[in-house]
Amino acid sequence: MRANRLLAATVLSVLGVTGLTACGSDGTKKGDSAPAAAASGSAGAATSKPAAAGGGLEGLSVEQIMTKMRAANGKLKSVKAAFQVQDADGDVSGDVASGSTGDCAGTIGIKGKGKAEILRTGGKVWLKPDAEFIKVVVPGANASVANLIGGKWLTSTKSTDLADGFGEFCDMPLGLLKKAGLNDDGTPDNSGTKGGTKKVGGVDAVVLKVEGEKSGDAMEVAVANQGEAYLLSVDSGATGSMQFSDFDKPVQAAAPAADQVIDLDELKKAAG
Repeated sequence: MRANRLLAATVLSVLGVTGLTACGSDGTKKGDSAPAAAASGSAGAATSKPAAAGGGLEGLSVEQIMTKMRAANGKLKSVKAAFQVQDADGDVSGDVASGSTGDCAGTIGIKGKGKAEILRTGGKVWLKPDAEFIKVVVPGANASVANLIGGKWLTSTKSTDLADGFGEFCDMPLGLLKKAGLNDDGTPDNSGTKGGTKKVGGVDAVVLKVEGEKSGDAMEVAVANQGEAYLLSVDSGATGSMQFSDFDKPVQAAAPAADQVIDLDELKKAAG
């Protein structure tokens, strides 16, 4: 499994958010990389455990483990991912729960640039930035604009910046699990070596060591060894980590009240 590509997809997709220009956009679609992996901040312990059944992966080959993991991940309807990514363009952390219906709820934070809550339901995306993150979404926003936006949910009815950029962030957890253990052409990738066992969020897991694209790079992949053989975590050390939980747990995403929403397209029009 090219586990390093999982984290690379996260970096590209999530960091792509910093390029959004919801007000004054040039119309260029951002974040065309593969969907990337979140209640907020860091990749904390998984809060939901697979069922007690299962196990025995420690006695299987890497190929057998990967086959079981692909089968388990492929059946998922929803999942939550928490992540931390260290990158030259900015350290990013957050969490997001997403489902096959398109609903999602989560948070994203960029070191030194604040954080924001994210919602998507019914195909529509809303973003609630704090004072610092407003500058990410609306570059050059003056004090009056910042005061107007503060504490409100932002959406866009005409332009596609929010839907394209943050929508891709919403697709990240489930999209990554569906791609885990596959080459770019969709064929199985069973590379790696077994690295013992450990617990991830209280769940027994087998560890696989996977070589990165650069010689000497290695990532640690943990696969659940109780219940379904879900991918539980990916850890690249200094580059970042991602942890999955809430497997098939319904995503709680409800549209905010109308009086708590500001349309960025209308705001841009009013600003001239």
